[in-house]
Amino acid sequence: MNEDRTFWECIHDARSGGQIPRVWRTRELIDVLTPPAGRFSPNTVSVLPYNGSISREGNGIGDFIKRGIEPKAWRVGRGKFELIVDPDDDAEQQHTQRELAKMRSLELRAQVRRTAGQVNPTRPTQPRTLTRSETPRRSGRGVPTNRRDVAETITLDDLELQEIAELSTEQKALYIVTKYIRDKYGSGVEIEKDHDGADLRFSVHGQDEQRIEVKGTASKDLAWSQLKVSSQKSHDALESGEVTMYRVVNVDGPQPSIYILKYDQDFTLEPEPRWAVRQINREDDRYPLRGRSYRYNLPLDPVAQDDWETPE
Repeated sequence: MNEDRTFWECIHDARSGGQIPRVWRTRELIDVLTPPAGRFSPNTVSVLPYNGSISREGNGIGDFIKRGIEPKAWRVGRGKFELIVDPDDDAEQQHTQRELAKMRSLELRAQVRRTAGQVNPTRPTQPRTLTRSETPRRSGRGVPTNRRDVAETITLDDLELQEIAELSTEQKALYIVTKYIRDKYGSGVEIEKDHDGADLRFSVHGQDEQRIEVKGTASKDLAWSQLKVSSQKSHDALESGEVTMYRVVNVDGPQPSIYILKYDQDFTLEPEPRWAVRQINREDDRYPLRGRSYRYNLPLDPVAQDDWETPE
């Protein structure tokens, strides 16, 4: 595989060569794009299609598209994708699909901005602080099971570090967790995004589906004071035990660690209402006297000593 080809160009090449179908899943890219045939890691293959795609209908939008990057693929079903510019289409069809994708991405970005700006004054969002469980559970032999003291450490190579260098902390954490799951369970695992109170869901050979809330930090410890759960859906899913939290620490380093945490065993959820105050930058703040008339009384008189303000 040509080292100069981008990830999406390699998918286009695979489509041109008949190596993958028009509508493909990430698992169908593994044999084509990962070593020895390709040069991308399994984690890259599983994450980038979601980050670089949008849905024709609904609200599916990848993290890269939110940041203004041009979408590369359509989401056409659960875990299924189709190139926006497919080699089987003629020039007119490719142009039409490209323009449609541009319009759709603008709509979805606007929708994201509207959703982020919505505030319900009658019921403000209440971030919840995760705190240490006071009483650790015990195993059947009477030995304390302190899950937060046990971490899985993985190693990222130079290429993987380059791939995630520009991502946010949470995006890096998602990348790391996906790599961990793929390394642990192999080619039989299928990982998808979860939009119902969790970040990811995965199953092995179509069985034992698990749902995960991913929380990342650049700190090398759990950084409990920084852990927040803002979504009511996430809160309910964690509290019910339907979702497990994966806390990824040292996301910027070559050897991040993952702590697998369970509600009521490793943490509790406590309400912590809080509002963030943000300054509004207005043009007339820079020139407060513009457009106003002022009168100065006795402008040439001396100033008395007591009139000066001095710091204490």
